[in-house]
Amino acid sequence: MGEPSTMKTISWILVLQCALIVTTLQHEYCSAACPPPPVQCAAKARSCYLTNYRGEWEDQNPCKAATAFFPKNESELIHAVAYAVKEEKKIKVITGGAHSLNRFACPGGNSGVVISTRDYNSRIEIDVKSMTVTVDAGVGLRKLLDTLAAKELALPQSTEWDGLSLAGVISTAAHGSGLTGKGGGIHDHVVGMSIVVPVPAEQGYAKLIHLTEKDEEIKAARVSLGVLGAISQVTFAVEKMFKRSISLKLKADSDLESKFVKFAESHEFGEIRWYPSLSRVLYFIQDRVSVDAKGKGKRSEIPFRPATVQSVVQNRVTEELNNAKINASNFCKSVKTQVEQGMKTGNGYLNDGVSFKGFPVVGYNHLMQSSSGCQIDPRSGEQDTCPWKGKDLKSNDTICSWDTQVKGSFFYHTSIAIPMSRIVEAIKDLKQLRDINPTAFCTMDSSLGIQFRYFKKSADYLSHKEDSVVFEFMYMHYREIGKPRWNGHVMDEIEQMLLQKYGGVPHWGKNRVYTFDGAAKRTVNLGKFLKVKELFDPKGYFSSEWSDGVLGVGKAVEIWGDGCALDGLCVLQRRSSLRSGQRIRVPSRESLEECSCLHRSVMLTKFPVMNF
Repeated sequence: MGEPSTMKTISWILVLQCALIVTTLQHEYCSAACPPPPVQCAAKARSCYLTNYRGEWEDQNPCKAATAFFPKNESELIHAVAYAVKEEKKIKVITGGAHSLNRFACPGGNSGVVISTRDYNSRIEIDVKSMTVTVDAGVGLRKLLDTLAAKELALPQSTEWDGLSLAGVISTAAHGSGLTGKGGGIHDHVVGMSIVVPVPAEQGYAKLIHLTEKDEEIKAARVSLGVLGAISQVTFAVEKMFKRSISLKLKADSDLESKFVKFAESHEFGEIRWYPSLSRVLYFIQDRVSVDAKGKGKRSEIPFRPATVQSVVQNRVTEELNNAKINASNFCKSVKTQVEQGMKTGNGYLNDGVSFKGFPVVGYNHLMQSSSGCQIDPRSGEQDTCPWKGKDLKSNDTICSWDTQVKGSFFYHTSIAIPMSRIVEAIKDLKQLRDINPTAFCTMDSSLGIQFRYFKKSADYLSHKEDSVVFEFMYMHYREIGKPRWNGHVMDEIEQMLLQKYGGVPHWGKNRVYTFDGAAKRTVNLGKFLKVKELFDPKGYFSSEWSDGVLGVGKAVEIWGDGCALDGLCVLQRRSSLRSGQRIRVPSRESLEECSCLHRSVMLTKFPVMNF
């Protein structure tokens, strides 16, 4: 593992990898501790505070409500909605883990009502004859996958991490990867839903409506952003169980742009990870194989495994020190080491569920499609059964690396999809950007580079009009507001190029604030979605200032102020990257100077002019 002095030069991911491998091999678990609940209410005062899994909304403002409900069944859910409508209060539904970075779960103001699906998670009803499964809104993805597997059934697509609830997954268009069949969008596998919507007093203030594939409105309800009503239950189409086979191949990126379409057509669940600073591409070759194929493989990615409080805190300290030193050599060495070690250790894929012995790794779909670990109590094997310890955490307690009880991992998470038809020119542009100064990409590459996943064209409203490629990457986020990140302009340039030049659509549950400005207009049938919204909730009980802005029926989502671009609250256009006639959106001269000069290893004036 190397000497302590060497460890300080590598990224938090590699440090975490080493610590976790030791923990896993020894099978020694300390006490598990769940993160604080996202909804916390004062015992006497009529006030509740809402937060997300990261402890902060992207706009950096607090989220409050006057009342919170925790329904356990459908009748209690209907009662909660009816109460809010009767009292004429704004309503928002929040999941048990609140894994959304932006304010779709915030009712706005201080007087709204929030409904948590934390306890609404008991029903999983399988219909083998129709090959469907119906679940309560708060049922967790891992619980569903395991329950289906026990009946030799499978949900073919899922997110990379399984610590999410099903209603939240479909509402934000969360996805896996693939263009085969119904594709990577999990919402495209929904065949039925029940939703609680507001109604007039004479009808009881709230009622339950049922939607099937025969109803046009289901195209709006699948990706609803929570603005149509409160999802009660969801029905998915399922398949007979199968196995996945995965192999990894590391190659030069010289022909990357020409490989995208063929790779997607050749591999049902294929993914690609690109390390621009190394000029290397990691191809995740994932295919369906017979359930009789030999193998008991499992996916257990390093960032999702439980880590001790001590290691999580130390990793963050190391990350901030490396950024403060502004030493490109350290970052670039860590990327090279990370990639080499990942290939040797299987990048989180385990042949027998415990260790990696070589590719291919073959295993049942429910164990290969999604990772879990840090949200699981090692004593019970159940998700989120471990106690919330609050301030009593000990250094050897295990947590997720992003747990808000400690100053651990804190990052921006960009996820933007562009049409497959434009992927060749987009990669060429990124290579042109990279070639100016490859080391400027090392900070991003140290957090697993750029990940590409495939998303099939969908008929669902607010989804993608064409077969698309999702660009996904993470990078360091300071907790201090307005503090610039070293080489942060590289990520800014990539985001704005994907959005402005290539018409990208941001993942509804991720991304920085400014990326949502005008995004809904680039999706499927925004106009029809708004008509369904008017039909289901004409008075806008489930809408907020934020959701209205995202949907283009309210004021713009960008937040202007000095230094706003540093935190992704607004777009800061640079003269050097503008075509004539474009407006420079700069709130003040001071913020322009601050954003353009601090911690920049490549001057913006040297960047290529993009045809926005």
